[in-house]
Amino acid sequence: MTLLNRLAAGLCALVALVLAGCASVAEAPDIFASREVHAASRDEVWFVYLESGKKGFTERAALEEMQRGHIANFQRLFGEKKLLAAGPLKDPSEFKRGIVIAKAPSQQALAGYFQPDQYVREGYLKLNAVPALANRPLATEGIDSSGVEEVRIVQLMRGERALSAGDAAAQRAALQRLVDQGTFGAWYTLEAGPVAEVLFSRNRDDRALQAALAGLPSIKAGAPVAVWVQWFAKGVLR
Repeated sequence: MTLLNRLAAGLCALVALVLAGCASVAEAPDIFASREVHAASRDEVWFVYLESGKKGFTERAALEEMQRGHIANFQRLFGEKKLLAAGPLKDPSEFKRGIVIAKAPSQQALAGYFQPDQYVREGYLKLNAVPALANRPLATEGIDSSGVEEVRIVQLMRGERALSAGDAAAQRAALQRLVDQGTFGAWYTLEAGPVAEVLFSRNRDDRALQAALAGLPSIKAGAPVAVWVQWFAKGVLR
């Protein structure tokens, strides 16, 4: 099994874990793929893409040890209530491997969360994190850790030009209506980077999701939207 496939398998195992906490770790040097974010206020929500890093690690026993440490670190973070949600996704380019949503007082502190994870520490996975506004968060309680379900992650990209104040307000109102109507079960606004809005839906009809967003001002102005497969433990997305 290739390293990338092992990473994906580990993320799939993660979303079905029974969560347990343990001691926190010290802060670590910056290990992020992106450096365009600002220092966050206390306990700010961060949206993290786990992205493919260096390749070439193939020794089976060492990979299995890395995998155990990778999962154990996620267990620790969930148990400490620092990690709010996590799960693998299916990026057609296989560059983005999964997402993590966490609370941290700063980018440096967030990096420290992942320092025990050898995949991240040694560069096999990179963290691309930005502060986020949780308009409708994923669930953190009442989760069935015995199984995994396939959902959809919908990413609205930033256009070449910023929306006017009126269009921005209209877009937020339209997205809120779609959430209120149940088209989307969770919604995050990202403060920086190419992705502006991230929404999650249990509807696996990609065309229907694209159609639901077609009237948004950013879409009309040419901003792209990506609909990918996402996996979560049952109950993370209501």
